[in-house]
This record gives sequence, structure tokens and C-alpha cells, in this order.
Amino acid sequence: MATDLQEWIVERSGGIRSMQIAWERAITVADNAGWSAESVRSIGQHIEHPASFIKLCESAALGEERSGDSVLRKIEICANDSNYSTSDWIRALETLLQFLIREIRSSKLEMQLGFLACSGEFLSSSGSPFSFEEGVSGFLSEYGFDG
Repeated sequence: MATDLQEWIVERSGGIRSMQIAWERAITVADNAGWSAESVRSIGQHIEHPASFIKLCESAALGEERSGDSVLRKIEICANDSNYSTSDWIRALETLLQFLIREIRSSKLEMQLGFLACSGEFLSSSGSPFSFEEGVSGFLSEYGFDG
């Protein structure tokens, strides 16, 4: 693992050893999948749970977006086509990833981004007072996810 990522892990985990171990595992999964350090940092800075990062790597591997660079580009394209920022998209995606973890399910990244695009479009057009992340959480609670 690159030294700069090791430093990022220590900073990201707030010096808590158990969090460092969890993030090291997540970064190892990303590294084994060929993700660049830049992709790890760009996406990881918006993800709270290391398990979500691992689930994201697994979701990407199920489809065509295998590398972190292509995953990040795909998220940025979705963000550019919506009223939400890339960081909003990553946080909303983590909400969906956590749902999949709780449900012990897997889904291709493309399916997840499609669900988020529909959710974001509805939230934007309806004038919802909820953030993207909150709205996605509500949709998952109310309707679940079929992807």
C-alpha cells in the first residue's frame, strides 16, 4: 500500500486502531481491484463506513466499471446530469450500499446509479425538503430496491 494512502488511512480513521484496520482492509480490496490512490481518496473522503467502500468495489466488479477511475467518472457524469454534487452522489450511494449490506445483497453499480438517478430526479422535481441522502434513505425504507 502506498505511503500516501497509509497516511490518509491514519487521518481518515482519527487514529482509532480498529478503524485503521477496517480502512486498510477496504483499501486492500480497492488496490487488488486496480483502483488508483487518487480514486480511493476522491471517493473515500465522502464515505463514512469502510464496509461501504468494500461493497462499492464489489458492486463495480459485478459490472463494467471495474477501476476506481471509471467508477469516479461514472458518478461525476451522474452528478453533472443532476442537481446534486459528486459528494452528494457518493453519500447517497453509501446509503444504498449500507442498505445492500444490511439486506445481504449485491447489485451492479449501474443498477444502483439508475436507482439514485430516479430518486434524485424525483426529489429535485418535487421540491422535496430532504437532502439527496435523506430522500434515498426514505425511498429505500418505503419501497426497497429491486436492482
